[in-house]
Amino acid sequence: MFFLLSAGSTARAQSGTLFAQSAGVVLSRVSASDRPRPRISWLLLDVHSGQLLASGWPDAEEPIPMGSLTKPFVALAYSRTHRDFPSYTCAGTATRCWLPRGHGTLDFQHALAFSCNSYFLQLAAQTSATSVDEVAREYGLPQPPTSATPQQWIGLDPSWRISPLSVGRAYARLATQPAPAVIIKGLQDAAFTGTAKVLAAENALAKTGTAHCIRDCVSTGDGFVAVLTPRENPRLLLLVRQRGTTGAATAATAARMLRALRDDHVIDY
Repeated sequence: MFFLLSAGSTARAQSGTLFAQSAGVVLSRVSASDRPRPRISWLLLDVHSGQLLASGWPDAEEPIPMGSLTKPFVALAYSRTHRDFPSYTCAGTATRCWLPRGHGTLDFQHALAFSCNSYFLQLAAQTSATSVDEVAREYGLPQPPTSATPQQWIGLDPSWRISPLSVGRAYARLATQPAPAVIIKGLQDAAFTGTAKVLAAENALAKTGTAHCIRDCVSTGDGFVAVLTPRENPRLLLLVRQRGTTGAATAATAARMLRALRDDHVIDY
């Protein structure tokens, strides 16, 4: 397997360059296979250094709505002023969840795995703006709009815009810096039984999102997924956007990308 090491000899640097080139070729091939026209954008980052290894996202530094990809960072902000995460009841459409029938009563870990809007609206309502601002600064994210609402914090309102590169690096930091274990468990469950369950065989942590489209749209929304692999001690971050679909559908595209990297012997996990 080729893999980039953050520092070292010329041989290591050459190995890293070869890995990045090989990964870029494979991921570009998968994204180009989307029909009737390619609608997939992607970034591949080294988790430990935050370095961009390969990119199929020409405007990756342009801030855009990221939907539910902000939820783990709102959860981090909540944890700054609370000892434990609560359980809440989701009543579906009546409480603004994407699942019409609702998720019922669920704890934080399952709420993150299923990206329950109702749960996170209630959690965000108990989260201080100061804590959200602090987490945003620490994780390299732009500050939310002044007097932002819970809807804006968790991505239901598209006004908190973040560049894909910033989001990718924020997830890389999430995997390497101390964080409540339940957040990591929620990302693990998302990739096993939650909104990213198509990644169950891919040895990954994941978070999906569906966001308002603001430019070059094929429909009103786009799907996103952030994938950290391998599950234990992640080394790679794959961020994917797919036009005109949901985060769950985009996770299937990410799964195809990871399988292609393995099939071409670019990664071995």
